[in-house]
Amino acid sequence: MRVFQQEFVSQSFLRLTNPFLTIQQVLSKGTMSAHCRYVLGVRGHSARWIMETHRSVCAVGRTLIGESLCLVFVLFAALGMICPVAKAQDCPQCVASDPPEPPLPTGLWLMTTHVNEVNVLFIAAHKGASLSDLSRDDILVRDDNKPPAAVLGFRTEHELALRVGVAIDTSSSVTSRFRFEQAAASAFFHQVLNRQSDLGFVIGFENYPTVTQDFVGDPNLLSQGVQRLKVGGGTALYDAVRTACQKMVHREEHDSVARVLVVLSDGQSNAGEVTLERAIDAAQEADVIIYTISTNYGSARPDDPTWDNVHAGDNNLRKLAEQSGGRMLRPQSPSEVAKAFAKIGEELRSRYSVSYKPADFTPDGHYRRIKIEAHKLGEKFEIRARKGYFARSVSSLSADSSTVAGGAILASR
Repeated sequence: MRVFQQEFVSQSFLRLTNPFLTIQQVLSKGTMSAHCRYVLGVRGHSARWIMETHRSVCAVGRTLIGESLCLVFVLFAALGMICPVAKAQDCPQCVASDPPEPPLPTGLWLMTTHVNEVNVLFIAAHKGASLSDLSRDDILVRDDNKPPAAVLGFRTEHELALRVGVAIDTSSSVTSRFRFEQAAASAFFHQVLNRQSDLGFVIGFENYPTVTQDFVGDPNLLSQGVQRLKVGGGTALYDAVRTACQKMVHREEHDSVARVLVVLSDGQSNAGEVTLERAIDAAQEADVIIYTISTNYGSARPDDPTWDNVHAGDNNLRKLAEQSGGRMLRPQSPSEVAKAFAKIGEELRSRYSVSYKPADFTPDGHYRRIKIEAHKLGEKFEIRARKGYFARSVSSLSADSSTVAGGAILASR
């Protein structure tokens, strides 16, 4: 019996190398133990010894069955973990596969801007009055002195939701006239924000820009933001322009919008870190139209000691406006600021938007001039629009640029 037990145990250990046959072999050994009991009983061994032998063999069998089943379970689990790795090694492209993208929420538009699509906002005027009845057939577009490869869209500005920022100079020099400017800015918001989709914000600037009212569609809240402005300090004009433009372009939009910034200042920037050129670039990259209202009231003469500052300030304001497609207005007194704001409000609803695909477009960074003409009933009209754009490659963009479309950026000038 000892020999049988040793053989039984030895064979059971050997079976560990082939776990898939363990259960079958153990069961057959159990049958063999019963047969052994019969043979030994015939030879005259006591029944008790036979029963003890049977119990001993069966106990060993039960122990080995339990151990074998555990081993089978462990090996199956190990194979389950190993097999995917082996398959992944045989299929390298399967290792880095990403999980499927979650579905887009319903009710939203997925908008794609192509690198060779240009959008231009412009105003057509005749004898100083804005025109609001032009059609696609009334305009002529030239890009780099060539007709566009295709005109993709034409629409009037009143179809677009407005995003209007008002940036007000709150430096120490404005104290005497500030209440007129506050009243005019408040009235302006009530004039232009007349649809639920229109939004505005207020930003004041002295040594640094400060937003006193974030985007909101309620003119009353915007008026309160204007009233919260405090006077004092220097004039960080260009910092305020860049901050306002970045604020507008970083706002997520689900449809096309018209971005407008109205700047009320004397144009004499003496604080901050941003240059005039960088402020213009920020407006162009964000597709923001800038209107400027000069607070250099009156008509300074060349022999006036303030002439140089007044002249330089107005030139700065003019460049900011014209390079972005807007214009500068120069009231003669603080009481006329409201009229300047009202004029801007009229123009905002009489502008046009044309989008086109330029011919022979290459994102090589060179400057491409834009020219738009409008003719109706044999008459030629005055057009105000941005002058052109740089077709810049992605590698040439600054870190804070956010209007990258595909592989290039269309920066206007």
